[in-house]
Amino acid sequence: MKKQPARLCIVVLMLVFMSEPYSVSAAVHPAQKELKMSENTGDTFQEQEEEPEEPSVPAAEIPVRITDSDAEEKTVMLDWDSVNHAAEYAVFFWKNEAWEEISRTQEHSETVTLTAYGTKNRFKICAYDSGQKLAGESAELELLIPAKAKNLKTTAYSRTKVKLYWEAAEGADAYEIYAKQDGKKYRLAKTVKKTDARLDVKDKESCRFKVVPLFKGTLGTIAGKAGETSYQNKEFVSMDHQKYTYKEMCGDIRSLCKKYSEYVSYETIGYSEEGREIYDVILGNKKADKTILVVSTLHAREYIATVVCMKQLEYYLLNYNKTVDGKKLSDVFDSCNVHYVMMANPDGVTISQTKKARWKANANGVNLNRNFPYAFKKEGRKKDGSYSGKKAASESETQAIVGLTKKLNNTQTLAVVNYHAMGQIVFGDYGGKNKKLGSDITDMYRIARSTTGYSSAAGYGGTSNGNYREYLMYKVKVPSITIEVAGISCPVPKYQYASAFNRNKLVVLREAVWLKKNK
Repeated sequence: MKKQPARLCIVVLMLVFMSEPYSVSAAVHPAQKELKMSENTGDTFQEQEEEPEEPSVPAAEIPVRITDSDAEEKTVMLDWDSVNHAAEYAVFFWKNEAWEEISRTQEHSETVTLTAYGTKNRFKICAYDSGQKLAGESAELELLIPAKAKNLKTTAYSRTKVKLYWEAAEGADAYEIYAKQDGKKYRLAKTVKKTDARLDVKDKESCRFKVVPLFKGTLGTIAGKAGETSYQNKEFVSMDHQKYTYKEMCGDIRSLCKKYSEYVSYETIGYSEEGREIYDVILGNKKADKTILVVSTLHAREYIATVVCMKQLEYYLLNYNKTVDGKKLSDVFDSCNVHYVMMANPDGVTISQTKKARWKANANGVNLNRNFPYAFKKEGRKKDGSYSGKKAASESETQAIVGLTKKLNNTQTLAVVNYHAMGQIVFGDYGGKNKKLGSDITDMYRIARSTTGYSSAAGYGGTSNGNYREYLMYKVKVPSITIEVAGISCPVPKYQYASAFNRNKLVVLREAVWLKKNK
C-alpha cells in the first residue's frame, strides 16, 4: 500500500510527456530562438530568423555656401553639396530657443529671408532619405545683412583730396567705397574697416560716392544697403554778377557746409520780419573758448559786404589745412572760431535788388543800425532809411543779433567785426573809461587798417543812437570795429567786388590770431 503513490506519480509524468513532447524540449534548450507555429499546420512549428540590424551610419556634414544676397529684400541665397541617398532637404531657423523648419526642397539651394538689418540670424540645413531618416546636417550658419551706411559727409582737405566719413553701420565688418564722375559708372576706390577714408579727386570735377557695408562670415561676404552722397569739387561764391541774392547766399552756405563739413556749419538764429531765416555760419572748432563775430549787411543796399564775407569764408575753407600769412589756418580756427552773420537784413536786400535800389532799411522801414538797445532814441523817417523804430530792439532782425551776441559773450571771449559799405574807412574810436577794452579796440582797429589800407573814420559824422557797435562797446563791454568797404555809393557795382575782397580776405584771420594771443 505504501508504494502506490509513487507509481501514480510516474504514470502522470509519462502521460504529460506523451501529450506535450515539445514543451520539454523548449525548457531543455532555453537559448534556442523563439518558435512560431506554422500558418498551414496546427501541429508543427517553424523557426523565424530575425534580419540582422544595419550598421549605424553617421549623418554626413553638408558644406554650405553663399551664392547671392539682396540687401533691399533682406534675402540670402544658400547653395550646398548633395548628400548620398538624400531625397530632400529642410531649412531650419533658430527661433524662440528652438529650431523651426521653414522650408523643404529637393534642390541644392534655397533663398532665406533675414529678420532685420544688422542682426545675426541662425540657420542650418538637414538632408533626409526617402524614409525620413536624417542623412546629413550642416554646421550652424550665422547670416547677417549689415545696416545701411548713413550720414555720409565730406571734408575737402585740398583741391585734389577729400575725406569721406559716415556713421558705423550695425553688423558691418568692412566697407567698400565706390566713386564715379559725372556720366560714368561706379568704380571700387577702396575697401576699409574704419568709417572714413581719404580719396583722390580731380580739381573742378564733381563726383558721387557710394559706401557699401560688408559682413564677412565663414560662408562668404554679404553686402548691406549702400549710402550715397555727391561731392562738388569747385568754388561756389561768385563775384561775376552784381546782385548777390539771399537765395544764392543760402545755397552757397549749404554747399560750403556740405563740402567742408568738419570745418564749417550753420544755425538759424532768428527770422526776418518777412520770415526769412537769419543764419549764423560757424567756422572752426565750435568748442573754442574765443570767437570773432562778423556781422554783415545791416543796411539793405550794402550787400557787397555779404559777397566779401562769403568769399572770405570760402578762402579760409579752401586753405584750411595750409599756411596763410605765416599761420596754419586749422591751428588758428581751432583755438578761435568765427561766427558769420552774412546777411543781417535779408528782407531789405531783397527790396533793394528787386524794387528800390537805394533801400536801406528792413521790410518795416526801420534802420536796423538805429534799433539796438543802447542810447536808443525814436527818430527819423521810414522813406529815407533813418527811422529808428518805435522802441529799442523792436525788429526781429535786431533781436536775432542781440540774442547771438549775448550767447557768445556768455560762453566765449568775444570780439566783433562789422561790415558795411561804403567809404573804405575803419571805425575804431572809443570814448569809454575801460582801459583794457580801449586797448583791445585799438589793436583791432590797427590790424584792420594795416590789412585793408583803408583810412580812419575819425572825421566821419552821424549819430550813434541805437548803433550796434556802440551797443557792443558800452553796454556789452566787447571790443568792436566797423569796416566800410568799396569806394562807390551803394549798391556797389560788381567790378568793385574783387578789390574789396582782396583788401579784406586776411582781416578776420588776423583778428582771430590777435584774439587767440590776447589775454
